[in-house]
Amino acid sequence: MKTTMKFILLAAILIGVKYDSNAQWSITGNGGTTSTNFLGTTDAQPIRFKTQNSQHMVIDAIGRIGIGVTNPAYKLDIANASIVRTLNLNNTTSTTSTSYGGYSTSNNAGTGDAVGFLGFGKGTGGVNYGLYGTASDGTTNYGVYGKITTSTTTPVGIGTYGFSTGAGTTNYGMLANAGGAATTNYGIYATATGGTTNWAGYFVQNTYVGGSMGIGSSVLTDTKFAVQQTGTTTATGRFSNTSKGPNISWIHFGTTGDWYIRSASNTGKVIMQDQNSSATVCIGGTTAATGYKLSVKGKIICEELKVLLSATWPDYVFGKNYNLMPLSDLENFIEEENHLPGIPSAKEMEADGGIALGEMQTILVKKIEEANLYILQLNKRIEELESKLK
Repeated sequence: MKTTMKFILLAAILIGVKYDSNAQWSITGNGGTTSTNFLGTTDAQPIRFKTQNSQHMVIDAIGRIGIGVTNPAYKLDIANASIVRTLNLNNTTSTTSTSYGGYSTSNNAGTGDAVGFLGFGKGTGGVNYGLYGTASDGTTNYGVYGKITTSTTTPVGIGTYGFSTGAGTTNYGMLANAGGAATTNYGIYATATGGTTNWAGYFVQNTYVGGSMGIGSSVLTDTKFAVQQTGTTTATGRFSNTSKGPNISWIHFGTTGDWYIRSASNTGKVIMQDQNSSATVCIGGTTAATGYKLSVKGKIICEELKVLLSATWPDYVFGKNYNLMPLSDLENFIEEENHLPGIPSAKEMEADGGIALGEMQTILVKKIEEANLYILQLNKRIEELESKLK
């Protein structure tokens, strides 16, 4: 009875299962496979690849491939904790045909980045990193048909195809070029955040800007240098020389549109001059008066004005040898000329275009002193007449 049951069970297994020798994958290769054959699972389980009983690669249930990782997070997730070279792509195709180190296309129609392919190839005299973008209709395009190049002297070129290095030529530590029919092209775009000190760019030696420069401003029409501060913070330009101690000069733009030029201390000077020390300053206008350092179109108000002497101060009027004009001669001069002797006439003032303040002050003091001499003379005559009448 037991033997009969065994034969019945075996027959049931043979009837329910169709055995095919080609259904097993051979370690020496299979023949006679069909288009329906596959290597994998039919349930939601991953395929794991091991050597020496240690897992090195896995394909998870949704098709993500992991090399060096247990649970891949991307379509291809590679991790390497020991060897420096994680991924090596090499193409030995002849230079007479197209050679790709790696090729990828992306038909991204969304708002994110659409990335083309990145190829790495060993070139003559250096290493070339070629970047070719297949999507260039987005708002922002990175590396559209560009190229990153490093030469034997370790410069880096972006958007250029080579360097000229050696004696008598220009060497570039980094060369970037962005060109194309885009809304905005950035040769270099950098940000820095998260650190104690953040510098998007740090230049130790000389910096040359061939075009225009904007700090806080992208409007550079008809200007070489533009500074703009948003919000309530005051925009300030600072110029200092650390080798001269605390001497710092400032250009300060006030919140109400005022403009301050100030020195670092109460004893500092604000000096305006050109190379020949012949500069002129115009306030309220653009045309400097001929022969003058400061031209002001408008009124001036001040608490004190000091004019340096350009002539001898007329104390000599009170000297014993001073020849004071007789009053009769003074009267005749006024009747004929309609102005005091020694003082410019109205016609002369109009011809000169104004009054020389220092010179005029000297003349007026002279006339005041002469007037006092006339008063003293008249007072003596009055005293003489009074003495005769007594």
